[in-house]
Amino acid sequence: MPITADQERGFYDAVYSRFLERPDHELAVNREVMRRTLADPRQPVFERRRLYTEVFSRLLAMPLSGLRVLDYGCGPADWGVWVATEGADVTLLDLSPAAVELGLRRARASEVSHRVRGEARDASDLTCFHDGEFDLVYASAAVHHTLKYPRAFDELVRVIRPGGTLLLAETYGNNPLLNFARRVRAALEGEAEEQGEEIILGHREIALLRSAFTHVELHEMNLLAMGKRLLRGKRHRRWARGAVSLLEGADALLLGMAPFLRRYCGEVVVVAVK
Repeated sequence: MPITADQERGFYDAVYSRFLERPDHELAVNREVMRRTLADPRQPVFERRRLYTEVFSRLLAMPLSGLRVLDYGCGPADWGVWVATEGADVTLLDLSPAAVELGLRRARASEVSHRVRGEARDASDLTCFHDGEFDLVYASAAVHHTLKYPRAFDELVRVIRPGGTLLLAETYGNNPLLNFARRVRAALEGEAEEQGEEIILGHREIALLRSAFTHVELHEMNLLAMGKRLLRGKRHRRWARGAVSLLEGADALLLGMAPFLRRYCGEVVVVAVK
């Protein structure tokens, strides 16, 4: 069932308003904080540590200082504000005003408010930005939310300068078994039937990217290791982390021998150059 922008905004306002209750010192980010967070089994992001460690490494390899960066669908804005601490000029974009408020407060706590601004708006209307305004657009699990809105993809492409980069960290949706398991898990955990995630990045969306960008690189990961989802709430236990490590090792062997299976992985980092 389709969700309206107002419904999605309300859902995420409620989510991010809870972050606003935290003291400033818990909101501040820098390179070391990001490293610790990615390595901490107690943090929710640990479940996707391979995905986000890949993103972290790719961002660190870029000359971030002075870049004009859009954190697209910024959510809690930890990535965008961290990039600002590396010297980039960052714009936070999210449908949720609470997310943008959180990001601006995080920027103040991280002492980079002079390099961070925010826009709360629907991704289908980015007329607040000029053509080619950004050198880099980063989207963390966001594009699968926005592609359902009319003109959102065209607007995303428009605001990236020629030669600029789109960096995506996404759930990959080519595997029907994984997609079925996602629906079952959501039902068992009592998640809302529709939270704006009816589009998961898959081959059709990759084809769309290839039609608009001169170069598109995929780094697929986690096939058997998507079994990690069964261990939610147990990541702090050594045996659970060991089980995931075994699955990741099995993936390395399997995908090395049969690279065609990569398209069925559950997560992907996409680097697209305009």
